[in-house]
Amino acid sequence: SGLAQSVTPLVGRQDDLAAVRAALVGSRVVTVLGSGGLGKTTLAQAVARTAHESVVHVVPLVTVTDGRDVMGAVADSLGVHHGLSDLHENPMSGALLGRIAAQLAGPPVLLVLDNCEQVIEAVANLVALLVASVPRLTVLTTSRSPLAIAAERVVPLAPLAPDAGADLLRERARAVRPGVRLEADVVTEIVRRLDGVPLAIELAAAQMAALDPQDLATRIGRRIGLIDDREQTLSTIIDWSYQS
Repeated sequence: SGLAQSVTPLVGRQDDLAAVRAALVGSRVVTVLGSGGLGKTTLAQAVARTAHESVVHVVPLVTVTDGRDVMGAVADSLGVHHGLSDLHENPMSGALLGRIAAQLAGPPVLLVLDNCEQVIEAVANLVALLVASVPRLTVLTTSRSPLAIAAERVVPLAPLAPDAGADLLRERARAVRPGVRLEADVVTEIVRRLDGVPLAIELAAAQMAALDPQDLATRIGRRIGLIDDREQTLSTIIDWSYQS
């Protein structure tokens, strides 16, 4: 459940995909760690689609802002019945935890908890309890910070390498504007200014439906200016893309 069909190729992340798969072989809890826009969700979905476990559940937590709601969100995704009295109970002794564990028991299961950073403590507590009570459960999380539990292995996700970033920009640009002329130095400059962040590169490529690559590079340079922080750079590109 919760699997998204891939509509575009996974560009520049084959080594990261292999690293996560290898980590899952030797660890029952793996966290893909990185800042916003690096493609943690995309990578986790790719892992989930090719998982060897008999059962795979992907639970998005991006809209969950209160740690007390984490168990309810997981229960909903798994189809576990619960009432209002279950939602804010103590997970250490709660009946809802038992029903979630029972739902995950049986054949090997991969549980993917996506976008955990805003409720990291609640996720860490839940994951620790579940892996202790469900022997054939493996958990993959994505987050900007680690769970910091004993069973966890962290796989850091870095920005795309320059060549991979250039490949992504070319592919996405040609999807919106077939035949667009992409000079190597201009592509390199755009990727450099966007710090290799995949989401920023994709948003910039979408602008090539109306802008020539050199104009795009110039406008990106004006907007980003002297910004060094990756999150601010990404925010600037998102705002620009939305306004355009």
